[in-house]
Amino acid sequence: MRSVKIFKRLDKTEQYLLKDFESVEKARRHLQFRWIFIIGTAFLALFSAINFYQERIELAFVLSGCFFVVGVINLYTLKTDNLQVAAWFYIAVLFLLSVYLVIGGGVGSTGPLWLYPIIVIMISVLGHTYGLFVATLLIGVVMILMVTGNFQGLASPSYDETFKSRYVVTLLALTGLAWAIEWVRSWGSTSFNSLNEKIIELSRTDQMTGLLNRRGLEEHFNSKVNRSKREGESFSVGLIDIDDFKLINDKYGHLVGDAILCQVSDIISSELRTIDTVARWGGEEFALLLSNTSLSEATIATEKIKKSVQESGSAGTKVTEQITISVGLASYQSGQTLMEMIDIADTALLQAKKDGKNCIRTASQKSAYRDPDLHIV
Repeated sequence: MRSVKIFKRLDKTEQYLLKDFESVEKARRHLQFRWIFIIGTAFLALFSAINFYQERIELAFVLSGCFFVVGVINLYTLKTDNLQVAAWFYIAVLFLLSVYLVIGGGVGSTGPLWLYPIIVIMISVLGHTYGLFVATLLIGVVMILMVTGNFQGLASPSYDETFKSRYVVTLLALTGLAWAIEWVRSWGSTSFNSLNEKIIELSRTDQMTGLLNRRGLEEHFNSKVNRSKREGESFSVGLIDIDDFKLINDKYGHLVGDAILCQVSDIISSELRTIDTVARWGGEEFALLLSNTSLSEATIATEKIKKSVQESGSAGTKVTEQITISVGLASYQSGQTLMEMIDIADTALLQAKKDGKNCIRTASQKSAYRDPDLHIV
């Protein structure tokens, strides 16, 4: 019972870790989005008030309008949780504001200076690919506006030639730096996620045989239970034990025993369908999940495995004894857990051992799972 509790506790811990790993990027984007909104709206509100106070009405109204639109976008995000759409709305507002600040000049022709933080926001919010594209497009528009000095009839302020050249160069430099930082962050996140997937995969896999371990089997079992609830499909669970394996280990050593384990695991895998699942349950025991399979069908399937193991013998090893397996089978009933089904199959397996080994026994489930009726086949 203690080992069962530890297994369940470890499995629960892994689920929490997996959930955290999968949500970390989403949480980062949420935090990034919120802080940009808070800082951006604070500056928009502050400078709107300052410009109203100093009677620069046009600029004050433009900033107030941006403040209102950004507020609406944030409400949309809170309601829908669609960060991607909201990000593009944000960037569209900032793009138009940037064009206005270059054309209008802002206060004392300092409006273009606000493009520095706007460029960083674009790349941070849209990512290194789309962010770079939009930032480059914005710089191109700014260059046209500054070179022409009059764009579509809109009079731009007269910027000093030295300022124009150095301004564009510094914008390009900032864009490159912001892109590099975002690209490295994205690369790190992707690498971290890839490493995490490998770690999770290793935690579900038996190192020796390459089969699933208990945790991996639990996930497949839950998947089959969900399918059973949706489509009414039943399935069977099998527990396979290599007969007299301890004697083989004691006589020939653990290296030979490991070779036998791997050989039997390969045979089991080759005899199963792709929709079935096999895992190493522990020691010399293997657990099966046979999809959409009744007990009689499971008996036929495991009989093929039993025959293949017996015919393969101990090829490639110095073992002279005949290698055989015993099998216990149980059929899923609604509401049962994996541990309950394994317990039923284990009871049938014990009966197979008592009946001389190298045979298959099934358990009917008319009574409580700890005391099933056994059927000899």
